[in-house]
Amino acid sequence: MKSNLGSFNFHWLIAPGAPNATPVDESLTVHRMDYQLPTELGRAWLELLELNNGLKLYRAVHHLEKAPFGEMVPMLEVSSSEPEPIFSAQTWLSGMGCHLEYWQNRSQPPVELWGRPGLDTFRFRTHWDARILIAGAGMTEMRSVTVSQSLLQTLLGDSFEAVLLGRLCLNEATQAVTRQMPQHLNAPLLEAMSDQYTGPARRLFAQTKTLEYLGLLVDFLHAKKMIPHQGRHTQKIRELKEFLLSLDGRLPALNSLATDFGLSAKQLNIEFKAEFGQSIFDYVTSNRLEQAHAALLESPTPMKVLSERLGYSHVNHFITAFKRKFGYSPGSLRRNPKMKEQ
Repeated sequence: MKSNLGSFNFHWLIAPGAPNATPVDESLTVHRMDYQLPTELGRAWLELLELNNGLKLYRAVHHLEKAPFGEMVPMLEVSSSEPEPIFSAQTWLSGMGCHLEYWQNRSQPPVELWGRPGLDTFRFRTHWDARILIAGAGMTEMRSVTVSQSLLQTLLGDSFEAVLLGRLCLNEATQAVTRQMPQHLNAPLLEAMSDQYTGPARRLFAQTKTLEYLGLLVDFLHAKKMIPHQGRHTQKIRELKEFLLSLDGRLPALNSLATDFGLSAKQLNIEFKAEFGQSIFDYVTSNRLEQAHAALLESPTPMKVLSERLGYSHVNHFITAFKRKFGYSPGSLRRNPKMKEQ
């Protein structure tokens, strides 16, 4: 079938007994850890979405209304060691926290890093040894992302990675810094842990939002936006479009696309949008909704099955996305196929 996106095959979507395009994968579900706090202080938990490619997303929530005002409540001790440097960005939606970080060893005084809304923390380190404290008498919520150096280079490219680390003054001697940051920059980071997708669709969405956040961060830190000349890799970008149309239900990962096409994910995304008017993720999503539109007209496959095979975690997410694109719901299309002609 052909649409304004190009030719595509939708039969994988309606084939009887076909496996979901987004099989359940425990590595793509959110894992929760509850803190062991005395009940008289409150409750707190940490959620982790680990994407198995050097990317981890965190959400920490602390309800410490019962703790005395002004008291810094110890949450946990953290000690980790990674095979390569890890970049992390941490932003606070509410409340206040303090990380006591030991850059050398515990025989030396710790570095105090305070965080609150508008004051974000950035790290670039291999080893992390820290004690985390949270302010009492309220609710604190934090979001963060960690990206391995190799994935950071794949997503941004060497030059953008250098700008990011250089402008933040992160190096072996300075493993972490706090910076005043405008809150709007963090919007993609807050969206990245959305539960509207499952499986590979969730991975692609999380990678896309992380890339969007990193791009905004680089642009903000750099006085002049380092946007490369558009159309420099036109042939590669057109080949990428044909590849995306040929996936038949499978979903790419941004790091895999960057490796396969020899450009950073940021470069691919910029040039793809310049050529076709949509980001890679938006194009893939739009294409799959076109496939769903055709499937609804050609088969009685239940909407719940279609939504699962497309990677939506709930049929309502599919209905919302479909209606946003076409202006009418999938149910109304089935009841009145002539709507297609309107």
